Amino acid sequence: MTTRKDCNETPQSVMRAELCSRLRARSDEIEAKIVMRICVLSEPAADEYASYLEGLESAVGEAVSYGIDCIEKGRGWSGVIPSGVTQQARRSAQNGVRLDTVLRRYFAGNKVLEEYVVAEAADIPLEILCRILSDQGPQFDRLIESVAAEYWHESEQVARSSAQKRLDCVLRLLSGDDVEDGVRLDYDLDLWHVGTILFGDKAEVAARLLSERLGYRLLYVVRDSTVVWAWLGRRRRPSIAALIRAIPESLPAEVSIVIGEPRNGLDGWRLTHREAQMAFQVARRMPKRFTRGRDVVLLTGILKDETLVRSLLDTYLAPLDERGRAGPKLRATLRAYFSAGESASIAAHALGVSRHTVRQRLRTIEEILEQPFTECNAELKVALQLDELIKNKT
Repeated sequence: MTTRKDCNETPQSVMRAELCSRLRARSDEIEAKIVMRICVLSEPAADEYASYLEGLESAVGEAVSYGIDCIEKGRGWSGVIPSGVTQQARRSAQNGVRLDTVLRRYFAGNKVLEEYVVAEAADIPLEILCRILSDQGPQFDRLIESVAAEYWHESEQVARSSAQKRLDCVLRLLSGDDVEDGVRLDYDLDLWHVGTILFGDKAEVAARLLSERLGYRLLYVVRDSTVVWAWLGRRRRPSIAALIRAIPESLPAEVSIVIGEPRNGLDGWRLTHREAQMAFQVARRMPKRFTRGRDVVLLTGILKDETLVRSLLDTYLAPLDERGRAGPKLRATLRAYFSAGESASIAAHALGVSRHTVRQRLRTIEEILEQPFTECNAELKVALQLDELIKNKT
């Protein structure tokens, strides 16, 4: 590491290179800090679809790498703007994210990078550090200009699509805008509604087939090539049982569906969609043919709190792992027991062991946890679901 004593003998290019080496070593930390700062500044809205949020993290990574390259190369460098950044600008326009929100996020990210530059430049003379930060200005301006240009170009393309106009209308209604916007949807918002999200190849076709089989009114918008938001409406309260029965004949094998609860009117139309969105957060990590929002509402709430997730796993599952080889058997018994509706006989059949063995394992689990099932039933179920989600994600 260069010291102040020999700074005068060290070429500026070497100082920049050493600084960038230290920044690259902390790039994961820098990116995480930027994502956190972005969420604090303007937390991503529910309408910002999952693929958009994943693209946001990728764009942050490429932007940080680009920023560090700019520091190393200096003011005269004119490298290509990262493709992930320009692609994310287009996604922003497609998802209805305002340009001022997009730009504020980049300004926040640039501020974080500058903070790390200053922190890692303790051995660089102030004059040179000021020059490095000054050189960043034009380079950052190039990045912002490219993002804005891509955003507006995509916005013009999007505006030409009638399907996009319907999506815009839906997004405005979901955000709380005037009900008059609903007139252009050709769908009665005073109906009873079941909000659904269908995902997989042929999701759009599946939404129409499901509506036709049930005889319900349909409103749907395409979110990307494999995801459709759909509302099924009727005058009387919809039957979830009838909807579930229609799934095997209406949905192609490659399509999955998540649903909210039957809700009435405009507020209900919004709520049932939010419930479907919660279910989708689980279903996209743990794909199933059918997921109902009310079955995973606790899980989706807990997923937002990292401390609570860690606490549940450490309290209810980690102690089982301390039993060595018995740990996996105890976990498998718990899963089978809950899947069987807490029937020891059915669980024993599924596991290929005796009912006595299942009951003995359950007593062992209670002894390990120092708590009867009646007091921690819900916590154990959620902990097992969290464990499965985390394993699927990795």
